[in-house]
Amino acid sequence: MYIGYMGDIVFAVSAYHMLTPTKFEREASGRWAEHNLLLRKPVSQFGGPGLEKLSFSIILDDDHGIDPASQLKKLRKMRDMGAVFPLVIGGRPVAQNSWRLDSLKEGDCYWTVDGQLQQCIVQITLTEYEEGNQTEEKAITLSYGSNNGAESSVLGGD
Repeated sequence: MYIGYMGDIVFAVSAYHMLTPTKFEREASGRWAEHNLLLRKPVSQFGGPGLEKLSFSIILDDDHGIDPASQLKKLRKMRDMGAVFPLVIGGRPVAQNSWRLDSLKEGDCYWTVDGQLQQCIVQITLTEYEEGNQTEEKAITLSYGSNNGAESSVLGGD
């Protein structure tokens, strides 16, 4: 069953494939400025909403039909090239804007006797990317604008 995608990383569950986000957390806040006044308390001014942040983990496990090394390579490339991409879960975008990959934390990694990566848990931190930034910054969007039909190849479709 297709769950969603983050750039080229497809979240799905089937009889031979499982890659889903877990420990999903979302954080957002408003932007406030404090203006100091002489002999009075500061005056607060609302500057608008802040950028949202997401964090979640994924388990890359060969026993779940996932090639951990190739998925880690994709994730590192997205992080290192400053890729901006949509995050879709349940058929809907998680936010109206795209996301950037701020950090990856790899842990609990296990290798086979011949040195192949068997399993790795990856903690992912994303920050919302305001689309208006593209006029000032030419971020690399690569092919992350769509899932390119990846869910059908993962689930055994045409």
